[in-house]
Amino acid sequence: MNLGSSFVVPAEPARVFDAFLDPDAMRASVPGCTELEKIDGTHYRGRLVNEIAHVRFSAGFTAEITEVREPEQVRAVLKGEDRKLGSSIKIDATLAVRPDGERSAVSYRMDVALWGKIGRLGESIVRRRSAEVERQFVETFTKVCTGQPLEEPAPARTARPSFWQRLLALFRRKSA
Repeated sequence: MNLGSSFVVPAEPARVFDAFLDPDAMRASVPGCTELEKIDGTHYRGRLVNEIAHVRFSAGFTAEITEVREPEQVRAVLKGEDRKLGSSIKIDATLAVRPDGERSAVSYRMDVALWGKIGRLGESIVRRRSAEVERQFVETFTKVCTGQPLEEPAPARTARPSFWQRLLALFRRKSA
């Protein structure tokens, strides 16, 4: 599946380009990215927690920067897996920035491959969720690049107890 779009950031291209390679900037900008660390000059490791069509996934992932044409383009290959769901993802992504007056025109292109339960959801469902994730990314990435304060992330939702956990708690209360 191919995804791509473009948007404008009211910041100079050098600042925007630097944010592409900054793990703190990208962790703050990518919805559901709970961890992101730079391993070396071209390798990153992280965790993405998100939901598509009521299917919650938590995927550990690696990213390798395969090309850098400073200050205009970054190419990377991301690979992730949620073992619990039996799902995996591979993304070949290109991020580009070019001057647009005093602003920056940003574009991206991604070739996305999904396997397992997430892959079986269907392209139309994944595309709808991707559009929402893009909107959130653009909003936050713009704030990061322009130095605006970020909203505090909502506290992580705790998992709802399973049927068996609730039943066990009920028996414990009756026994006490």
